[in-house]
Amino acid sequence: MTRQNQLLSRLLDLIRQHDPLPCLSLRAVHAHTIKAFEVTEPVIALPLQGRKRVLDGDRWISVEPGEIFLATGPRSVDVENIPDAQTGEYVAIGIGLDKAVLEAARHLMRERPKGEPGQIASVPIGDLCEPLLAWCDALRAGEIAMACHAMQGVVMRLHAMGYHSLLSVSPPTLASRIRGMVLESPAREWSSSDIEAALGMSGASLRRHLAAEGASLREIIVDARLAHALNLFYTTRLPIKAVAQRVGYASATSFSKRFTARYGVEPSRVGNA
Repeated sequence: MTRQNQLLSRLLDLIRQHDPLPCLSLRAVHAHTIKAFEVTEPVIALPLQGRKRVLDGDRWISVEPGEIFLATGPRSVDVENIPDAQTGEYVAIGIGLDKAVLEAARHLMRERPKGEPGQIASVPIGDLCEPLLAWCDALRAGEIAMACHAMQGVVMRLHAMGYHSLLSVSPPTLASRIRGMVLESPAREWSSSDIEAALGMSGASLRRHLAAEGASLREIIVDARLAHALNLFYTTRLPIKAVAQRVGYASATSFSKRFTARYGVEPSRVGNA
């Protein structure tokens, strides 16, 4: 067995036998496209069964098992997940690159990283097999610190391959800070006064800063809730009604309409159901 096939096999075993994991185990049984999916942090995704296609502007990027989808920072893309023809299932691992891991990698650099965050690419897995195998084996052994060290090796290898924007730094926007707050408690009845108090800002100042970013508080809250719902569909077998309740919707019908309008696909087409 090649190192690449060994890695894919171990990753499949990892997501089937270990729960919870410090990464996303994504599953779907219907081919579907998610419109305007918001990548909010540096992330890599590894299709294990089936394949992924990503529309970045007018360019389609295909990612097969044996390749990695890399997003070096915030970006809005269309994502198509296609189940494997034999198993009838799409299975992938999504790994958000932790801020501490990225910062540790920056400290090892002799020069300031260059490039604007947001680069999108399909990367052959070959040169990344060894650090990814080390990451997988560390997780299987429950050694989280060693897993973080191995992921740092993945980041450094990607940087050496030319993906320099992975280590560039951009200050967080106000919208991203609010989104993070909502994601921590998506079912909460968020109000402007809640956000103002948490940020130490007046209502007028909050609205002014968000307007400068081209965002509105209501849109941020709704989008964060729906993003959390999308994550639940991929990573659990919860029914639509339960997912709706977890993200603050009393009506599953209202939630489904909002979800479909946002992502261009009915919730019943996403995930394991």
